[in-house]
Amino acid sequence: MTDFIKTGYSLESLCCHKIYKDQGWTMDCTEKGHPAAFVRTVYEKKQIEDKGKNYGLYRYSDWLPVSRMLSGSGYPVTYKSRGLAEYLGLSNLYITFNGYWPEKDAAMMTGTFKECEAYSVCGRMGADFGKVLVVASAGNT
Repeated sequence: MTDFIKTGYSLESLCCHKIYKDQGWTMDCTEKGHPAAFVRTVYEKKQIEDKGKNYGLYRYSDWLPVSRMLSGSGYPVTYKSRGLAEYLGLSNLYITFNGYWPEKDAAMMTGTFKECEAYSVCGRMGADFGKVLVVASAGNT
């Protein structure tokens, strides 16, 4: 999609609440003397906008830390539950399904790491990333 816009977000340390600009690999607090603590993504958009299935996985890019869109991704589907919600006594239960379910418009062929995560991880790296990324996989982890 030529109209893809880089997701607006920053990273926040969960130990000291320092805000970071994403460098592509930042996963924990980098302050000296702080224990290793995860960072969380803080998105500029407070409400997600579904961009449609033509965007593949990036249809949810408002809440994905990505700077570019790679072609060929499948996509999960999120829908409002009726039966399970009623059984549990909930009025607003939403389910996300990662897999192939054409009746619900889910178009992920395998539901594997490569299909669910690799597109978002590689989309996080800028187009100028000049290194080779090797990912060893031992199955659906």
